[in-house]
Amino acid sequence: MDFGVLLLRLGVGAMMLVHGIPKLNMLLSGNWAMFEDPLGIGSFLSLLLCVGAEVGCSVLLFFGFLTRLASLILIINMCVALFLYLGLSGWGAQELAAIYLLIYLTLFYTGPGKFSVDAWWLRRDCKIEVE
Repeated sequence: MDFGVLLLRLGVGAMMLVHGIPKLNMLLSGNWAMFEDPLGIGSFLSLLLCVGAEVGCSVLLFFGFLTRLASLILIINMCVALFLYLGLSGWGAQELAAIYLLIYLTLFYTGPGKFSVDAWWLRRDCKIEVE
């Protein structure tokens, strides 16, 4: 099971970066006015939050660091994409966001598995020395 969770984390982390990197480039180039604002908080802040989720949290998932927190942020991001941005676009447009949402819900529930920074950190902090 741990190896399966590792494959899921690595795969979805890398695949979401494919969506996040162009948004990061848009943010760095200052071209944020073209980004949709589904939350009504302004294009710049919407883009910044999206980049934080799709790039930052994907990297965290890839390494299995703060996995549940990263998954929760990505769950929120996918809910915004699925229900607010894509809205009534039809299943063809919503399907990918729904699949990502299901994967992030699964990772939130299962945790990172033993092949992760989280597991290493927990083992390191929980060692009890016997004299």
